[in-house]
Amino acid sequence: MKYKLFTLGCKVNAYESQFYQEQLQSIGFEKGKDDEICDLYLINTCTVTNTAASKSRQRIHFARKENPQAIVVAIGCYVQYLSDDKRNELGVDIVIGANHKNQLASILQDYIQHQKANSIISIEDFNDFESMPITQFETKKRAFLKIQDGCNQYCSYCAIPFARGHERSQKKEEVIQTAIQLSKQDHEEIVLTGIHTGRYRDGSCDLTQLLKELLKYTPERIHYRISSIEITEVSDELIQLMKENKRICHHLHIPIQAGCNETLQRMNRPYTIEEFKKRIQWIRNEIEDISISTDVITGFVQESKKEFEITKQNLKDIQFSFLHVFPYSKRDGTKASFMKGEVNGKIKKERVNELISLSNVLRKEDMKRFSKLNVLIESSKDSIYMGYSDQYHSVQIESSQPLSGRIQVHYDHIENGVYIVKEGNICD
Repeated sequence: MKYKLFTLGCKVNAYESQFYQEQLQSIGFEKGKDDEICDLYLINTCTVTNTAASKSRQRIHFARKENPQAIVVAIGCYVQYLSDDKRNELGVDIVIGANHKNQLASILQDYIQHQKANSIISIEDFNDFESMPITQFETKKRAFLKIQDGCNQYCSYCAIPFARGHERSQKKEEVIQTAIQLSKQDHEEIVLTGIHTGRYRDGSCDLTQLLKELLKYTPERIHYRISSIEITEVSDELIQLMKENKRICHHLHIPIQAGCNETLQRMNRPYTIEEFKKRIQWIRNEIEDISISTDVITGFVQESKKEFEITKQNLKDIQFSFLHVFPYSKRDGTKASFMKGEVNGKIKKERVNELISLSNVLRKEDMKRFSKLNVLIESSKDSIYMGYSDQYHSVQIESSQPLSGRIQVHYDHIENGVYIVKEGNICD
C-alpha cells in the first residue's frame, strides 16, 4: 500500500511528519510519488491563521478527490481546533488531534481491521509530552528535534494554545537518545524545536542544561541550533554557553511581532519595546558575531499608520539580520478576532512589502559583517554547492572538488541575499 503525506505549518509539524513517515513505513506502507494515486493520504494540518486552516481543508479535499476510495487521515492543530460539526463536515476517515499522535500506526491498523477510528480528546484533558522518536530526518544534513510542545502565553492573535494545549517537555533522556540516533546518520546539525522551545524543562533540567548534556553525549561534529525562542526565555546562562561553545550556532530567531508598545499590548505580548531592545543589546555585547532574526506581524487589529511607522523605525534600530513578515490573518475564536478595527487588506499588503524591502536591506548589512564563514553543505548540483552559515545566511559555493560537511570559506560578493563563493576561496 502506498501513502502521501502533506505537511503544513511549522518546524514542529515537520518533525512530527518525519515520525509519521517512519511509523507508516514500519507497518508496510510505501511512500508514493507525486503523480501516483495512493491508498492512504495523511494531512498534517495547521491552524495558526485562517489562511493556514484553508490550506489544510484544501489538502483534505484534494486527497478525497484524487482517490475517493483511499483512507484519509487528518491530524494536528486544525482538526483539534475545529468544532465537532465542522470536523464532521471534512469527511475524513481518521481524525487525530493534539493527542495520540504517537499511536498513529496502531490507530491506522485498527481502522483497517475494524473500520473504527478514534475521537478528538479535549485539549484540557492531557498534559503529558508524547514521545515521538525518529531515527533520521529527510533533509539529511540538518535535522529537527522536537523537545517541547504546547503554550501558556495566549497571545491575542494565536490559536495554538487551544490547538496544542498546555506547555510540556520531553524527558531529557529521550531527547539525548534521539540526538545520538540522529548523529549516527548523515546529519551535521540538530535544530532544537518546540512551540516554546525556551520553556523546555524536565525537572531541574532547563534548555541550557539540556544543551550541555547534548554537547556531552554527541560527537564534536554535531552542531546545535535553536529554532525560535522568546526574548523572555533567553537566559544569561544560555548566552554564556553559546559564547563558550562554538558548536552552538551563533544565531537566534527571536519573534518581536510588533515594535510599538500599543500594538504589543493589544497582542498580549509579555514585554515592552524598551525591554526587548535592552535585552538584544546585552546579547550582542556578550556575543559580537551573533545574528538575530525575527518574526513580525503587520496590519494587526487597530494598527494605525503611526503605530506601523514606530514599528518600522524600531526594526531598523534593532538591526535584525532578517525579518519573517506576516500580514495579520484573523483566526476565529481568538481574542483578537473579537476586536474592532480590522486594517484594510490593501494597506496590509503595502506594509508587508515595505517590511520585506527593509528585511532585504537588513540582511545584506548583517551579511557584510562577516568575511570568513562557517558553512554546512546541504546540497549540490553541477559543481554548485548550497548551504547555510552559522548565522543562517544562504551560501552558494563554486567548486570542482567534492564538498561535504562543515567547511570555512571566504565569499566573493553578495547577490540577492546569498553569499557567492568562487572557486579557490575555500579555507584550509
